[in-house]
Amino acid sequence: MAQNLLRHFYFGPFSRLTVATRSHGHSLGINDDHRASLADRIADFHMAYPERVIQRQWIGVVGAPARATVQFIQESDLKVMRIIRQMVHGLSILAIAVSAQSALAANDWQINAAGSGVSGATAISTLEVHGVGFVQSLPDANTPGLYSFMEHGAYRALNPDGTTLFGSHEITVTYSVFGVPSPLRMSGGRIDLFSDPNPDFGTGATNYGADNGIRFASFEIFDGYPANDQGLIVVNARGIAGSFVAGYLFNAAGTDMATLTNVQLQLELFNQPGSWDAPIVAGVVCGIAQACPNGPILPSPLAFTVEDRGSVSISAVPEPASSAMLLAGLGLIVAVARYRRQPAMPGRI
Repeated sequence: MAQNLLRHFYFGPFSRLTVATRSHGHSLGINDDHRASLADRIADFHMAYPERVIQRQWIGVVGAPARATVQFIQESDLKVMRIIRQMVHGLSILAIAVSAQSALAANDWQINAAGSGVSGATAISTLEVHGVGFVQSLPDANTPGLYSFMEHGAYRALNPDGTTLFGSHEITVTYSVFGVPSPLRMSGGRIDLFSDPNPDFGTGATNYGADNGIRFASFEIFDGYPANDQGLIVVNARGIAGSFVAGYLFNAAGTDMATLTNVQLQLELFNQPGSWDAPIVAGVVCGIAQACPNGPILPSPLAFTVEDRGSVSISAVPEPASSAMLLAGLGLIVAVARYRRQPAMPGRI
């Protein structure tokens, strides 16, 4: 994508650059703040009733990230022990639920290039892509020296060997992105995925043969920025509600992503200067980018092509239900403290 702008603005001679996205999905588990909050609440509980506890030892709340355990030993009061066991049981349920959601978020995804359902889907972690883009830098009319950029391009999905098509249908990608080049920041854009039973990517077909199949998913690019000085770029994209067609994309459990929310796309790319041949000019520069209203244009430092190769991954990030569950666990501690203040009733507890 547009990281090639860097060589024109502040990186000097061209060097190979990388684009990478991370899902920035919700971190499931119990962090240090949560553990500290739990510890404070339990400490308050014991300070309120020191006479009922002869000796206690705080072992800890372990939550990184899959479990939360509270242990107290050598309690002299059976009633306190019973309450603590109930509290531990409640927090254990919380930890199991958090662990399950974390595991789901980390698993691979599945894709069926023909769109015929999960039975014909292939489980993968990334989908290899290769394609071209056209970058345009635009000077600001009101501020000399200030530029913005926009880029349009197309990719085709390949098998891991990087040479043969993935699946029975050709999977293609079209994208557009815009932002500022110095420092590089992407502020918006769109990615569309297509399935084509008649492979013609890179030919003289309209728009480089990239968008004449069935569009089965669309994503909105909402942020992108360099992640390090080696050219690593982070790009974040979220699924557009209502754009997913059933039968193509599935999570690790086999659930169709057309029925899920918060679907995110991750993209990692290497790029190099692209060629300026007739199919690229006709299909990408003048076709997808619509940059030739007055006829074909010539390449320049402010209008050039790039060749991209890398991988795409898609995931359905679980909703942050764990936060509500954590609050429920904290509420259990409060309930225990309130119950402890009630007068003791005769009989067995």
